[in-house]
Amino acid sequence: MKNQIEFVYFDLGNVLVSFDPEIACNNLVERFGVQEQQAWQAIYDSGIQDRFEHGQLNGEEFATEIRHLLGISAKRMPTAGLLDAVSDMFKPIDAMAEVLHRVRDNGFGVGLLSNTCHAHWDWIRRQSYRMNQFRFDVTVLSFEEGAMKPDSVIYQVAEERAGVPVKSLLFLDDKPENTRAAIYRNWQASCCVGGQDAIQALQDFGVLGDLGTDH
Repeated sequence: MKNQIEFVYFDLGNVLVSFDPEIACNNLVERFGVQEQQAWQAIYDSGIQDRFEHGQLNGEEFATEIRHLLGISAKRMPTAGLLDAVSDMFKPIDAMAEVLHRVRDNGFGVGLLSNTCHAHWDWIRRQSYRMNQFRFDVTVLSFEEGAMKPDSVIYQVAEERAGVPVKSLLFLDDKPENTRAAIYRNWQASCCVGGQDAIQALQDFGVLGDLGTDH
């Protein structure tokens, strides 16, 4: 299958970085004195986070709506502090930084295809993750495109930017509905999480050899 694949798209959450929304809610508890259930309802149950990831809200609009639901003033909950609080929930999956470089060294294009919001992406890019030393050939983010996986729109954007036949695309994502949507469009795809699971998938598709045998 190696000869068919020319470009590999990686998901961000749970493939390149792990995350825990409960940590985001606990940050609001610790930093702003909010009740955890209130925080979860305001961010996630309200649909505001989903709208943020769709690019329907900018950071200030997101913060304004969250503060309104929580009944907290901007003075007590500044926008920058709120955005960092809801974003400080990620950890790098360290093995994947090397994987990105190995995939490129083996001659494949490397892209990022993620459902995320501006605040999360900005926070991740400000960290000292090894992943941030890598420059993707293509970056397709839901908040920039106004569409989220598994919506076909974001896959179409990814296809156009990769510039290779769709059957030559490989996609790694942790959600089966997202990989199914890719396969429906004639991509190759694997539902997996970052680390050994993703490495095994890349080996199965012929993108990576065993450790130390890529070249």
